[in-house]
Amino acid sequence: MKTLVFAPETINIAETTRMVEIAKAVRERFHCIFFGYSDKFSHLITEAGFEFKRMEPWLTDAKIEHLWKMDRGESFSDPFTVEELRRRVEGESRLFLDLKPAAVVMGFTLSVTLSARNAGVPLVYVMPFPLTRPFLEAGLAEWPDMFDYAFLRIIPKSTRDCWINDWFKSTRLWIRPFEKLSKEYGIKPIQKLVDIYEGDYNLVTDIPDLTGVKDLPQNWQYVGPIFAHLSGNVPQEILNVPKDMPLVYCAMGSSANRAILRTVLESFDGAPYTVIAPMKAHFEKEKLRAPSNVLLYDWLPADKVNPLADVAVIHGGQGTVQTACASGTPFVGIGLQPEQEANIDMIVRQGSAIRLSKRYFTREKIIESIEFLLKDSKARQRAKEIQSLSNAWDGTKNTAQFLIQQFV
Repeated sequence: MKTLVFAPETINIAETTRMVEIAKAVRERFHCIFFGYSDKFSHLITEAGFEFKRMEPWLTDAKIEHLWKMDRGESFSDPFTVEELRRRVEGESRLFLDLKPAAVVMGFTLSVTLSARNAGVPLVYVMPFPLTRPFLEAGLAEWPDMFDYAFLRIIPKSTRDCWINDWFKSTRLWIRPFEKLSKEYGIKPIQKLVDIYEGDYNLVTDIPDLTGVKDLPQNWQYVGPIFAHLSGNVPQEILNVPKDMPLVYCAMGSSANRAILRTVLESFDGAPYTVIAPMKAHFEKEKLRAPSNVLLYDWLPADKVNPLADVAVIHGGQGTVQTACASGTPFVGIGLQPEQEANIDMIVRQGSAIRLSKRYFTREKIIESIEFLLKDSKARQRAKEIQSLSNAWDGTKNTAQFLIQQFV
C-alpha cells in the first residue's frame, strides 16, 4: 500500500479537520501519515486513528501568536527566519525520503512548498478559492478591512479593488526566506507571495456556483466543500433550550482576535436571543464573564449545532462558512483577514449573509444584522437554496477520488 503524507498546520482547527476528513476517505487505499509542529489540534488526528509525527522546530506560544497576527494582517514581518525555515525544510525532506510517499497533501504548512519539491514528491494543495492565483486573475479581491481608512474612501471602491488585486498578484511580502532557500536548493523559484500558494495539483474547496468562476487553469480543479464531521453529540443543555427566543450560534475560530471576540459576545448582553458559543477557553484565558444568555463551551460539533440555529455569527473561516451553508443557516460574518472577508462576500452576493467590517462593527450593527436575517424571508430562502447547491458537492469524496486515480 502506498503512503500519503498529510501536512496540516495543526494550530488551525479547520485546516486540521479538513485533512482528517480526506485521510479518512482514502485510508483503505493509502497508508496515511500526518506531521506537524504543534499539538494544539493534533489530538484530532490521533483520535481518528492516524499517526502524527512531531516535527522540529516545535512552535512556541510566541511563534503561534506571531503566525496568527500575520494571518489577521496585524504583522508584516516574515513568518520564519531563514534558519527556522531551513530546519523545517530539511526535516520534512528527510521525512519524505524515509517514507517515500506517493504525494504530500497540504494546506497552510507553507514550508512544504519547498520541501516536497526538494525531495521530488508530488505536492497536492487543498485550498479555498480566495487564496488562489485564479481568484486574483478574475479580479475578485476587494479592498480589505485592515486598510479601510475613512480618508481613502474618497477613492472609488472599484479603483481600490483593482489596486489590491494587482498588489496581491505581485507582492513579495513574507517571501524573503522562501526565495532564498528555493535558490539554495535549486528548485522552482519563489518570487512572489502567490508562488507559495500553488502545488503540482491544486484542489479548490469551493464550488463555481458560488465563486462565479467556472473554468480553472490546468492542474486546478474544484472539488467542493470539505469541513469537519467530528464525533460527539450536541449537549443536552442545547437541545433543551426553550424555543421562545431565537437561537444564535457564535463561532469566531481558532484565529480569533481577543478584543473582537469580547466585543461580539458582549453585544449579546440583554439581547432577546439564546447564544451558544464554543469560546470557553478564550474567556477563561482572559478571565472574562459571559452574558447570562450566552452558553459557553470548549468545543461543539459545528455540523450538528448549526442546523439548530436561526442565525450564525462567524469569523468567515471557510469551515465556518461552509458549515453554515450546508445547514441552510443565514449568517453575520466579521472577517479577521482578507481570505475570510472573501469567503463571507461569496455568500453576501448570494443574499443570505451580511458582512460587518472588523474595524467599524458595533453592538448595534451586530444586533441590527441578526434582526434583519431573522425577519427577511428572502435571505432565509436563499440560505436554503445555497444549502442545496453546497450539498450537491461532496468535496471529501471528490478529493479522495482524485488522489486514488492519480496516485494508486
